[in-house]
Amino acid sequence: MRLRLRTTLSLQLSILVLVMAFLVSIASRVLISRQFETYVTEQQKAEADEIANNVESQYGAAQDGWNIDYVHGMGMYALDEGFIIRLYDKEKQILWDAENHDMTLCHEVMESIRTRMQESQPEMQGDFVSHTYELKRQEEIVGYLDVDYYTPYYMNENDFQFVSALNRILLVIGLASLAAAVILGILLADRITEPLRNVVRVTKQISDGDYRARVDRSGRTQELYELTDAVNRMAASLSEQENLRRQLTSDVAHELRTPVANISSYVELMMEGVLEPTPERLQSCYNELKRLSALIRDLQRLEEEETAGIHLEKTETELTELAETVLKSFETRLQEKQITAEITGERSVIHADRARLQQVLVNLISNAVKYTDEGGFIQIEIRDHADHSTICVADTGIGIPEEDLEKVFERFYRTDKSRNRKTGGAGIGLSIAKAVVQAHGGTITCESENGKGSRFIVMLPK
Repeated sequence: MRLRLRTTLSLQLSILVLVMAFLVSIASRVLISRQFETYVTEQQKAEADEIANNVESQYGAAQDGWNIDYVHGMGMYALDEGFIIRLYDKEKQILWDAENHDMTLCHEVMESIRTRMQESQPEMQGDFVSHTYELKRQEEIVGYLDVDYYTPYYMNENDFQFVSALNRILLVIGLASLAAAVILGILLADRITEPLRNVVRVTKQISDGDYRARVDRSGRTQELYELTDAVNRMAASLSEQENLRRQLTSDVAHELRTPVANISSYVELMMEGVLEPTPERLQSCYNELKRLSALIRDLQRLEEEETAGIHLEKTETELTELAETVLKSFETRLQEKQITAEITGERSVIHADRARLQQVLVNLISNAVKYTDEGGFIQIEIRDHADHSTICVADTGIGIPEEDLEKVFERFYRTDKSRNRKTGGAGIGLSIAKAVVQAHGGTITCESENGKGSRFIVMLPK
C-alpha cells in the first residue's frame, strides 16, 4: 500500500520525536537519578555529622558528664530517620545504645530500610555500616559515638515520592512531545506537500496538453523552488516546441503546396493541350521539383540526427584549408549578390570529422549569404589556441533580434518570418550545426545586433 507523502512525513516525524523524547527521558532520568543519589548520600552524611555534633554538645550538661536524657531523645529521633546510635565514654564503655533500648524497633527499622532499598535498587547491594565519631571537649576526647546507617545511601518516603513524581513528569513530557510532534508533523507535511501537490496538478495539466499551466513559485524552500522552476521551464519549453511544431507544419504545408500546385497546373494545362511542353516550362517544373527534393532532404537529415545520432570519423583536419574549400562553393552566389568574403587568422589543425565540420561551415556561410544584402561583407576568422581552435563567421546582414538569440539553434526556428519563403529551408541548419559541434565536445554561440549583422563563434577542442 502506498502512503501519501503527508502521511509518511507525519509518521516519520512523530516516530523521530518519540524516539528522541524516549532517549532524552532515559538520559534525563539517569543523570537526574545519579545527581539525586549524590545529593542523598551527601545529605545522609551531613545528617550523621549533625547528630554527632548535637550529642557532643551535651557533654557536661549533667553531673556525670553526659545528658543521657537528651541522648535518648536524640537516639529515638535518629532512629526514625534511619540512624542507629551508640554512645561510649572515653574508656569505650557503653552509655546509651539504641539497640539495647529497643532492639525490636531497631530491627524493624533496619529491615524496613533493607527491604525498601532492595526493591527499588536491587543492583545496589547495600547494607548498614557503622561510622565512628570522636567526641571532644576543648580538644580532649570525652567519648565516642557510633552511627549506623544504610550505605551507600538510602531514601526515605519523601525521597521516593520525589522520584515517583519525577518519573510522572518525564512521562507527561514524553506524551506531550509526541502530541506536539504529531501536530507539528501534520502542519509541516502540509506546508511541504502543498507545493508538491501543485506540481502534480500542473504536470497533469501539461501532460493533457495545457502548456500554459504554471506552478506558483512562492515557496521558501530552495529545492521546492528549483523543482517548480524546472516544471515551469519545462512547460515553457514544451509550449515553444509546440509552437515550433505548428510553425513547421504550416511551413512544410506551404512549401509543399506551392511547388505541387505549380507543377500540377503546368502538367494539367499541357495534358489538355492548352500549353506546349516547351523547355522553359519543363525547366520551371524541374525547379519546383528541386525545391521539393531540398525540403524532403532537410527533413530526412533531421530524422537521421534524431534517431541515429551523430557518428564521427575523426582525422587530422586543417581548419583554414577547410574554410577555403567551403567558401569556393559559394563563389557564384557571392558574385550574384556582390558580397565580399575573406578568410583571416592563422592555420589550425585539430582532430575532428572533416565532413561534419564542412557541414557546419556550409550551414553558417549559407545563412550569412542568405541574410546579407547586396554589397555586404562576410568574414571567416580562424584562431589557434593551446588546447582549442575557434572559427568565427561574421556578416553584415540583417542581424537577429535580442529576444531570438537563445532560440536560433532550436529546430525549425527562423527569425526572418517575412523572408523565409524567399530564402527557403526548414530552419534546421543551425540545430544540426550545434549537434555536430557538441558531438566534438565543443560549443557554438551567436552574437548579433538587429540590423547590423551576426557573429557565430565555434569553439572546438583539439
